[in-house]
Amino acid sequence: MDVLLARILKYLNGALFYDDNYKLCTYLVDHYLDMETITKEQLLHDTGILESNMDDFIRRLGPDFDWETFHRTFVQHHLTRLDQIRGRMVGLRSGDLVKTMEKDMSDQEMLDYVSMICGQIDGHKRIVLVGALYPMSIAVEFQTDLITFGKNVVQFHSYDPNIQFTPEDMIIFISATGRAMRGFLSSRSRQNPEMAASLLITQNPVYTMEEHKISDYVLKLPGRFDGLNFNYQLMQIFDLLRIQYYQQYYLGA
Repeated sequence: MDVLLARILKYLNGALFYDDNYKLCTYLVDHYLDMETITKEQLLHDTGILESNMDDFIRRLGPDFDWETFHRTFVQHHLTRLDQIRGRMVGLRSGDLVKTMEKDMSDQEMLDYVSMICGQIDGHKRIVLVGALYPMSIAVEFQTDLITFGKNVVQFHSYDPNIQFTPEDMIIFISATGRAMRGFLSSRSRQNPEMAASLLITQNPVYTMEEHKISDYVLKLPGRFDGLNFNYQLMQIFDLLRIQYYQQYYLGA
């Protein structure tokens, strides 16, 4: 089932302009768990978008949608997505997934490190994903699940004036070589990325060395800049992160 959140993320992740549609989608992601009590008037006031633009975008999400049907469906689909996640998570254990993964550390070390990363994710208000197009597409299921759990997880868009990093943010860099992270930190210095906590998922061992480490945390995957292998490993890592987060923070909440 294509839940509303999936439709919203298809637009938001591929958006090219900072317009009313983009503002609406970012608001829906940021206030995902609050939407049951948010009124149309409050949303328009908070975002400053035009009512006509909002109504037009809502109709694009569903041919019969007005605000009332959209709002009701949004809440219903949240419950549907939670049921889907519960169904997928039945019988899954992080330890079992770790045993089958390629890794440069022991099973327990990987579990401990992933648990620590999930703690960082839970402790920050906004998670910003930075990487190339294909790795970003792999991260969508992870993004969707964490939004369903109440986390604000967005892909970076250079034109968004609200992407000004603070200590409440965490950046997850996805770069096999690490060059994307280094380039981002250099070109986006005015947005203060150094204020945010950062995680680099990479195959480059250089960034694990203290003298070259420029992110707070590094999850180094086996291999040497092999795109196919890296993408497959990313699928496993994002599965592991969302399973661990679900068990550690959502069920444990």
